[in-house]
Amino acid sequence: MKKEKHIRKSKKKILRLKNLILLMVLFALLISLSGCGDYFDALENIAQSPSLPSKTPVVSPSPSPKPSETPKEKPSASPSPSLPVEEEIDQSLVYARNPLIGRYEYMHEFSTKTRPLAIIQENTWQSLPQHGLQSADIVIEMLVEYEISRFLAIYQDPYNVEKIGAVRSLRSYFTQMALAFDGYIVHYGYSDSGRENAKGDLARRGLTTINGLFLGDGGNPFWRDRSRLSAGYSSEHTVVTAGDNLLNKVSSLPESVTKKENRDYVFSFSNTSSAEGKSPANDIYIGNIYVNSPYFLYNEELEKYERYQFGQAHYEGNTGEILNFDNVFVLKMDTWPLNDSLRHVAMTTYGWGSGYYFNKGAYVPIQWKRNNDSSHFEIFYEGEILKVARGNTWICCIPSNRGITIR
Repeated sequence: MKKEKHIRKSKKKILRLKNLILLMVLFALLISLSGCGDYFDALENIAQSPSLPSKTPVVSPSPSPKPSETPKEKPSASPSPSLPVEEEIDQSLVYARNPLIGRYEYMHEFSTKTRPLAIIQENTWQSLPQHGLQSADIVIEMLVEYEISRFLAIYQDPYNVEKIGAVRSLRSYFTQMALAFDGYIVHYGYSDSGRENAKGDLARRGLTTINGLFLGDGGNPFWRDRSRLSAGYSSEHTVVTAGDNLLNKVSSLPESVTKKENRDYVFSFSNTSSAEGKSPANDIYIGNIYVNSPYFLYNEELEKYERYQFGQAHYEGNTGEILNFDNVFVLKMDTWPLNDSLRHVAMTTYGWGSGYYFNKGAYVPIQWKRNNDSSHFEIFYEGEILKVARGNTWICCIPSNRGITIR
């Protein structure tokens, strides 16, 4: 009997000892794991990160599909799923040279073979916010009438741009500027009477364009933005398009009119621009040349110029962010009123002229040269070809007798 009690006590002691050892092991394990917090945090972040988007680039893609066969209005964005979903990697993107920004980037393969698209966009208070300007490689701002400005947004590859607009009508000197960058023009209507006659200018030059005003329903890349219509916008402020719609339209055109010109970059791009480290230029005020009174403020953290107009930040409609650009040009050009009922203007975009180039919070005075109204620009600083920073560019064309304020 005593022996059995002794055995039971011994078993209890052994069990308590085992439990104690187990607790000590668990305690030691917890201490060691506490030092791996960063590792487990990283695992958690990976688990929660979104899956690759459908338009993620790859270096060596298989043969590219053409843009979508049926242009149509973009559907409104649907809510993201709570859990990441695997999506196929877009095989249509290739790593290629973009001549408008001075560097290689991932682009739709079709865009590497075609001319850049030069799209006319409206700039009135009623048209805000514009869509697609931040995605453009080059934006050119010029007067149209009543001191209103309009934009020529040039894209080497608009494939990923979900919405572009509002698209408006063409003026003859916008055609001249598009030709300077080998742009194939996209617009909705044109001036067609009197001394400002873009329609006649296109006919004289033998140029074709994508003019949404006269396209039938089949293959028309434009649509009326329903959200704008429901918000009370007048119809002239509601015409929009999308990048893949435009590429699909271009793919149906003869290669003889869309094939990209075989040339190098449009500027003399450099890692260090001619302006860097020169006269300070943190604020650029274009003044009352345009009714929107645009100005640019340098964002030192981004190393870009942010754009303002109508007394407020100029926002990109697709993202809600302030427009920002690596390079800003102001080109002075002879400009005069035509004194017609619509108060159109005329502008000389060729010959010689002066201006300013801005980059990284500094500027230099420049001279520009263009042999005729369909040739390329040559831009000089102190008699040498201007060195331009790689990246996107905004160009303001102002009357030669007007000035700007630089601070």
